Amino acid sequence: MNILEIDQQVFLYLNSLLVGKSAVLDALVKFSGIYLIYGLPVILLALWFLYPAHRKELFLSLIACLFSWFVVTKLAVPSIWFRARPDLALIGAKELLFHRPDYSFPSDHATALFAFVFGLYAFGWRRAAGWFLAYTLLIVTARVALGTHFPLDIIAGAVSALIGVLLIKLLSGQAIKYLYSPLIWLLQKVRLA
Repeated sequence: MNILEIDQQVFLYLNSLLVGKSAVLDALVKFSGIYLIYGLPVILLALWFLYPAHRKELFLSLIACLFSWFVVTKLAVPSIWFRARPDLALIGAKELLFHRPDYSFPSDHATALFAFVFGLYAFGWRRAAGWFLAYTLLIVTARVALGTHFPLDIIAGAVSALIGVLLIKLLSGQAIKYLYSPLIWLLQKVRLA
């Protein structure tokens, strides 16, 4: 069995385990895989105001998230290998959600979420990183169960995130000097920091 066959088997296992068992579980999986990501900006704003001592870590993690998502995942990786989303009918999976047949590898959601997790860890707010890891795993597991991604798409997203975070970590001094400090100065002027 090759790695793509194992990938498909893990996908089918999660799909059969979590989809089609009950209306409540289906609704939970759908909510987690589609809508839970939209809570991220609200959570970030809440953390910004509730934990002012960790604003630098939040900011650098957000920069790492955006860089990983828009530079590493959108520009670099799809040019290496195009992989379509799982064809649920072809492989016998249960469908809860129709997703347009665009690229699947790597997962944008996984890249952004794991970059934020790895960023929080790399920049020193490990406790928050643990909570965001649980949040991330819930979302990406639901996205695999729904059939929007194969497990390898999620793993590739995590690798893309790690690459992005490591690059931002190397450039963190410049990011603080040229992005974070002016932002804080501006927010202080309008009494938001």
